[in-house]
Amino acid sequence: MLDVIIVGGGPAGLYSAFYCGLRGLDVTVVEAQEYLGGKLNVYKEKLIWDIGGVTPMKAGEIIASLEEQSQTFEPKIITGKSVVEIKENQDSVSVVTEDDKEYVAKTVILATGTGIVKPKRLPFSYSTSFEKTNLHYEVKDIKKFKNKKVMISGGNDSAVQWAKTLSDVAEHVYLVYRKDLFRGYEIEVQEVLSHEKITCLTEMEITGLQTEDNYSISVVEVTENVTGKQQDFIIDELLVCHGFEKNNPLVKAENNSLALIDDIFFEATEKGQTSVKNIFVAGDAASYEGKVKLIAGAFHDAVNASNGVKVMVDPAASDRGQVSSHHDVLKERHLEKVKK
Repeated sequence: MLDVIIVGGGPAGLYSAFYCGLRGLDVTVVEAQEYLGGKLNVYKEKLIWDIGGVTPMKAGEIIASLEEQSQTFEPKIITGKSVVEIKENQDSVSVVTEDDKEYVAKTVILATGTGIVKPKRLPFSYSTSFEKTNLHYEVKDIKKFKNKKVMISGGNDSAVQWAKTLSDVAEHVYLVYRKDLFRGYEIEVQEVLSHEKITCLTEMEITGLQTEDNYSISVVEVTENVTGKQQDFIIDELLVCHGFEKNNPLVKAENNSLALIDDIFFEATEKGQTSVKNIFVAGDAASYEGKVKLIAGAFHDAVNASNGVKVMVDPAASDRGQVSSHHDVLKERHLEKVKK
């Protein structure tokens, strides 16, 4: 029987795989998508600044680094399998995937985030051809925006950061937000508000898209919320940053016995323990007082959940891992890299 099944292959899941391996556990990771990295895949080109000890790095590069690190102790990785049910057994837990396959382990770490990542679309109908040309819900290549008139819809930290980033390459950036105050780090919001190449359109919403060739967007209709006055903007590229739909099939399962917060997060202790004794949670899927919803917080959760799993599998074990620099396997891996 496996020691632990990790549900989810984003930052929390991948680091849990590494840390569980560090503690000598037999690990299998099950990821719904065909690829690893979780929500980081939505903004591979965006620079991540807030991981301690890591200089600004693109999300895509962080994914690659996490994947490499997760393979240190050779866990089994299963992709393209969505977990739809978790069954409690007497001394184990069964994880059931959408194709009715069942995997059994002594413990489970839930690292599902808020579920399968799906960006929120514009709230009105439009030609599907736009998403093949100049309507974007993620940035795959910054070069596509070079010397272009770009409009960004949204007021969250992602919208603010993209406005700042794309202003370095775009001809001009319009940032449209339905409220009067942007969300995000204060210094970034201030930089966007004062940037000469960024026009902020607050208390406004995109209400329509026009096309000249029935293939791409040529004009964006923006409406003022208070007056109803409409303005047309000629643009080359439109980026929508409205957040993500929360879709986690596990919380909707009929026999789900895990305590939930706001019907989407798993209630947990600071150590990652859920309401079920042999099920732990890490990353954005977890909810507890003081929870930090950053990648750095996901790593913290992963360590706690992995240590909890270790004690559950081996009650005589310490609830803390040893310092990694003293780990014999890691010393061997380091020597192997030096030789290469």
